[in-house]
Amino acid sequence: MRGMHSSIRESVMNIQLENGNFQLARHGHLTVMDGRGSSMQCLFGSVWVTQDGDPRDIVLAAGDRFTLDRDGLAIVYATSDSGVAFSERQ
Repeated sequence: MRGMHSSIRESVMNIQLENGNFQLARHGHLTVMDGRGSSMQCLFGSVWVTQDGDPRDIVLAAGDRFTLDRDGLAIVYATSDSGVAFSERQ
């Protein structure tokens, strides 16, 4: 019997965050690199936002807004099925 080989493939999406709406399933996430100045609004659900080197935990509920204020990696993590709208950098 021959051994079976499986590989894990990772898909990467390069997204311009100037303007856009995204839907995230619970436990889904978006990664943003060097997004300083990009504003986001939670449209529904709730998301947790963390930025590289930032000790704060930012939690957004429906209607809440936050502007990324650091370069580097930021993660937007859906704590429930959520919608997030990004606005262009100011």
